[in-house]
Amino acid sequence: MEEEISRAFGEGGLLSQHIKGYAPRPQQQEMANTISEALSKSTVLIAEAGTGTGKTFAYLVPAILSGQKVIISTGTKNLQDQLFHKDIPTLRKALAMPFQAALLKGRSNYLCHYRLHQAQHDPLLTSHSDLLYDLMIWSGETRSGDLSEDDVLEEGSALWPRVTSTIDNCLGSDCPNSAECFISEARKRAQEANIVVVNHHLLMSDMALKSNGQGEVLPNADAYIIDEAHQLPNIATQFLGNRISSHQIQELCRDTVREMAQDAPDMQLLQDHADKTESALRTFHSSLGDKEQRVPWMSLLEKMGVENKLTDLIDTMEGLSQQLSLAAERGKGLEQCHNRSEVLLQTLHFFDSKQEDSQLVLWGDVRQNGMTLHATPQNISEHFQQWIDQKPQSWIFTSATLTVAGKFNNFSDQLGISEADSVVWPSPFDFEKQSLLYMPNIPVDPSHDDYLSHIIQISKDMITYSQGRTFLLFTSYRALNSVADALANIDYPLMVQGRSSKSNLLSEFREHGNAVLLGTSSFWEGVDVRGEALSCVLIDKIPFSAPDDPILQAKIDYLRERGGNPFSAIQIPSAVIQLKQGIGRLIRDHSDYGVLVLCDPRFLTKPYGKYFLRSLPPMPITQDKADVKVFFEVRETAA
Repeated sequence: MEEEISRAFGEGGLLSQHIKGYAPRPQQQEMANTISEALSKSTVLIAEAGTGTGKTFAYLVPAILSGQKVIISTGTKNLQDQLFHKDIPTLRKALAMPFQAALLKGRSNYLCHYRLHQAQHDPLLTSHSDLLYDLMIWSGETRSGDLSEDDVLEEGSALWPRVTSTIDNCLGSDCPNSAECFISEARKRAQEANIVVVNHHLLMSDMALKSNGQGEVLPNADAYIIDEAHQLPNIATQFLGNRISSHQIQELCRDTVREMAQDAPDMQLLQDHADKTESALRTFHSSLGDKEQRVPWMSLLEKMGVENKLTDLIDTMEGLSQQLSLAAERGKGLEQCHNRSEVLLQTLHFFDSKQEDSQLVLWGDVRQNGMTLHATPQNISEHFQQWIDQKPQSWIFTSATLTVAGKFNNFSDQLGISEADSVVWPSPFDFEKQSLLYMPNIPVDPSHDDYLSHIIQISKDMITYSQGRTFLLFTSYRALNSVADALANIDYPLMVQGRSSKSNLLSEFREHGNAVLLGTSSFWEGVDVRGEALSCVLIDKIPFSAPDDPILQAKIDYLRERGGNPFSAIQIPSAVIQLKQGIGRLIRDHSDYGVLVLCDPRFLTKPYGKYFLRSLPPMPITQDKADVKVFFEVRETAA
């Protein structure tokens, strides 16, 4: 295999011959060889590959050459699409090797024929009749049924949940449209393919289903390659617990009414009980308050009226469930609605019982348009380790940000990985020449009232020196909006998160070439702006997670009660990974150059600052803003 890897990645090799601008990189070839060995020996590998290593091809090529069944999981649906529609076709041509690849997303991405038919006959959706007709025409033209394929439906459209299915309302083999089901076809292609591209949410959903003995989503595989693996612990936490949402209850009520109209029009009590349940749900939601928040369940339960309103909701749902049990024999849809009502009631009773469980975190996520109650595991390591042990295949975890101060302990401990090979391939970029780290002297800590005024002035200076071309990354919307207001009259195009979609903001930023973009968490990672359009990245504070997050607070309390130090064990490592992601936005290519501005004085004044500084690329450091001005002047002159 090493010879084949060399033939692909080497000087004048297959990739050089077929990919314009491709340049061989020793780190990329080393990584490909290491992954190839892990695949052949069915071992666990944790690999950090710095920006510019070319990790995507470094894992795709050995996966393809191995001839094994490989599931590749990445962080987002956008990255999935890039892998499947761009990277894999490129390698198919370059390697000239036959193999089958499949793209598999969660069921909510695929048009459901049955749900579309129901929506077309729903009198409450007559205002959408033209779009529903377009969807019907498209359903006969598309091969995949993926609603994002042709932008046939906006992602935030109210129609989206009406024309897609969930695990709750899918009729499975009893569906009258099962023969033409897009999800079934996508899973069939995944069964037959060598390379299956999924995302972490789908991977964890499959893991949760299998753990509970409720079936499976993904085919069995010889190997799993997890890209953007730093995201996996948090995503796994979401799926390995239990939860119930207002959306699930609403959908049950609406599906009940639709199925009643179709199969039991004489059972009007179903309509009455569904209406009562929706009314009780709205009242319960209102009792939680109008503030958007993530808060411990016991704190919500202490609010006046919440406990009584939850009891009322349970009572009305029990009434609906009883009626559904009588109607279940009328049709498969009504039978399934009854089964769903029983499961939802079981979960609601769990929150009503007030039972204490040190292994679970009970919390609520309250939003203006709905709420979700969660029961989240304190620790996922046992769950994940058990899953890996049951699957003695290759497991390869890779990302640009897995180490903290050069060590993998934080990542491997979270997932319970006790035995694994681990390797770091530093970025091939020359940070000594391509970048400068500016750490301004700010005389107050971030908690001080005057701190933001310093950030505003530093931002203005940096924007002037870099002539726009700047990302300002914040840890809170409050700081973002305050600085955005202060920069409203700058001489450069100003883009602010929340004023347009993320994709639109990035597109405009690239097109202008001299813009300033202000963003929070979602802009810290997964953003690739190459060239001079992005020449400065400013970070306002160390990105410590909000201490009021219920999951984080529960983990902190749990560790503290057992004599541990949650700040060093949980909060610092998490902030280091987030910081490394933010820094990774700056240098994206060998020809890029730029200035990184770390404003927070705690990097230098607090003992824990060394953990962050040890995790930075080898950049020259200055505390004199005049050096920043010279840095840009030299680059402009050279250009």
